[in-house]
Amino acid sequence: MNLPPAPARTLLALLLTTVTLHSMPAVARAQEPGWGSLKARFVLSGPLPESQPLQIERDAEVCGTVGLVDESLTVNPKNRGIRNLIVWLEAKTPVPVHPRRQQPLQPAMLDNRGCRFEPRVLCLQTGQPLQLLNNDPVVHNAAAFLKRSTPFNEVIPAGTPSERIIRKAETLPVRVDCSIHSWMRAWLVVLDHPYAAVSDTDGQLELPLLPAGEWRFRFWHERPQNIPGWIRSNAPETLDRGGLLLTIPATGTLDLGELQLTTQQLSAKQK
Repeated sequence: MNLPPAPARTLLALLLTTVTLHSMPAVARAQEPGWGSLKARFVLSGPLPESQPLQIERDAEVCGTVGLVDESLTVNPKNRGIRNLIVWLEAKTPVPVHPRRQQPLQPAMLDNRGCRFEPRVLCLQTGQPLQLLNNDPVVHNAAAFLKRSTPFNEVIPAGTPSERIIRKAETLPVRVDCSIHSWMRAWLVVLDHPYAAVSDTDGQLELPLLPAGEWRFRFWHERPQNIPGWIRSNAPETLDRGGLLLTIPATGTLDLGELQLTTQQLSAKQK
């Protein structure tokens, strides 16, 4: 089921018209040898969101000088690209990994910089060192609400990094807060394979060197959380939580083109 490039289509239409799941197995699996890539660009349809200044409740002499705004929805005003939308391969069985993606894992870094987490979304693998940094002159902490591993709440003094290793994959992105500064938030995507990506400042993302065959992919954004939840009222139950089944080519790239999301779909912010 290879999708031809398209100038623009809604994610709703993509999920409802390009996937027939009545005869699909409950667990997607690779069906042919080879490796391909998945590309997409996410764009906002509708009014651009206005930057909302954050209320700085603590350490205002540091945090109140950097112009912090709500980053739960970040859209590029030049090309309407939506940042920080996550796509990952979801499977209940081990996923083949290309040799080039089996290199020794370098530490994944979550920084406290300018009284905000950087990056807002961090993808890492089980067993990969997670370094918690603090480049601010004030104390921060990182409270990670892990479900399958033990949650942690790590105090991070200025200039004193800390390191953690998460041993179990999570089924959904995990929220990270700073208990000292209530506006700070980040998300960890913890998988037992490397196939997750986050859209950049132009709304683009790519998952390279995927195993060829049919696999389920999940689409997620922190505002509505599960994007597949938007279509449950209109979609058959066989969508199985809304995961999108796609066939990755044995060579080349499956390009989904531009996937349009509406302002209304992204308006319901969840805590």
